[in-house]
Amino acid sequence: MKIRMKDIAKMANVSEAAVSLVLNDKPSRISEKKKNEIKAIAKELNYMPNIAAQSLAKNASQTIGVVIPDIENPFFSKLCKQLEEQFRARGYLTIIVNSNDDFAVEKNLIQMLLNRGVDGLIIALSNESFAYKKEQEQFLKMIDRPFVLVDRQVAFAGVNQVYFDSLAGGRLSTEYLLENGHRDIAFLTGDLELPGTLERIKGYKQALDSYGIAIKEDYIIETGYRFANGIEKAKELFRLKPITAVITSNDMVAFGVLKQAVTNGYTIPNDLSIIGYDRLEIADLLGISLATVEQNSSELTEEAVSLLTKMLTKEAEQTTKQILTPTLFKGESVKKIK
Repeated sequence: MKIRMKDIAKMANVSEAAVSLVLNDKPSRISEKKKNEIKAIAKELNYMPNIAAQSLAKNASQTIGVVIPDIENPFFSKLCKQLEEQFRARGYLTIIVNSNDDFAVEKNLIQMLLNRGVDGLIIALSNESFAYKKEQEQFLKMIDRPFVLVDRQVAFAGVNQVYFDSLAGGRLSTEYLLENGHRDIAFLTGDLELPGTLERIKGYKQALDSYGIAIKEDYIIETGYRFANGIEKAKELFRLKPITAVITSNDMVAFGVLKQAVTNGYTIPNDLSIIGYDRLEIADLLGISLATVEQNSSELTEEAVSLLTKMLTKEAEQTTKQILTPTLFKGESVKKIK
């Protein structure tokens, strides 16, 4: 049986209006004793407020839309879990949708979330959206609800963003290989339309230049972000001689390279050193101590949730770009060369 306010009012011998004031913590002249009695009755009856009615009254749905590009990627799965937990702690319900890295699907999903009255959005943009930069910018600037972009950055101003420093990430991984004696280093880049990818390449080139090493463009191979991409591009990678190390666009691609390396009779890191990106926990579960650039998803979600919450409560009026610092997990997949 659904418990209503009038049931609590009858048991407490007060009006429904009084119950509403107390349960919504509104100012009133009701005594503390009576307030405590009303709350105790509500708790005993396991009363659940009518969220739809509250939403109409407050003109707010207490829901947040989260749009991600690939829920099969453990990085984004973990991101969703952390976002849901943090928004729930703030009293929000989270609706998570997956664009499958498709720009048309992404736009449709965002519009559906807006039509359902979400208060705000967290968006990790699809890869494909960066192939339509002008349309991407126009669409994002038409969104009439507060939103924060996470992980994948855009180059234009006027939107709130929280992401990790990709230039620093590209430099970190390359410098670590250089410090271990590697000079022929390939780079499976990720999508070249993404600003973050271009920043990682810039960091890679800066590190090589700082060691006086000539940049070989054929060592830079555009790759996707999935396990299958790693397997596919590894075949091309192994034809490059005399590479001793490879940097990958993410850990999933690194796992694909590892699988193909084993198929080809390579041992890691004796025959090939590998560095991933993201520091996925699945590597530990598989017993792979993969060297990787870590993007702390907890830090990312905390900053994004904090920023969106401030926007929703009007504490943040100006657009903000928060750039976080990645770290290097050294693992055991890099061999030191004399």
